[in-house]
Amino acid sequence: MIKTSVISKNYAKALLEAAQESGDYSCYINQLEEITNVLKNSNDLQIVMANSAISTSKKIEIVDEIFGNKIDKKLLNFIKILIEKNRFNEFDTIKEIYKEDVSKLSNKTKVEITSPIDLDFEKKTAILFKLEHKLNTEVIPIWNIDESLIAGLIFKIGDCVIDTSVKTKLENLSNEINR
Repeated sequence: MIKTSVISKNYAKALLEAAQESGDYSCYINQLEEITNVLKNSNDLQIVMANSAISTSKKIEIVDEIFGNKIDKKLLNFIKILIEKNRFNEFDTIKEIYKEDVSKLSNKTKVEITSPIDLDFEKKTAILFKLEHKLNTEVIPIWNIDESLIAGLIFKIGDCVIDTSVKTKLENLSNEINR
């Protein structure tokens, strides 16, 4: 789950509007992932981008050199704006919000589903079927395992958490008894 700010949401919205003009949301997603991969694979680049002692113009020059011919010009300009406004540290958050917004536009919802054990295909399919009918959208599941849950499931949909785990029910019961 990503922690978002109003500023990150606004930047993601601006990026979405830029992508709407080109009509290709997935192209931007692929290019954002490419930027992420380059950052992950280069400790030096991460250090440079995080270092406030390095000038904005030098950072923009480096980004131009690395991505100038590899990504859409509007996306490149967007990255430069993040650098100029000292918001490049929010790049990952903005990217994730953008991806969620694109999913919403295509009627898809990302749902984190946590269970105490690895569920078999039939159980996962049944859970997805029920979720898709309740949410009236295609569900993109992210399956997690937390053995401490004992039984039940936890669903995270955006900022909403639905906890049906036995662990939480026992904790709530214990809290009620101890009042």
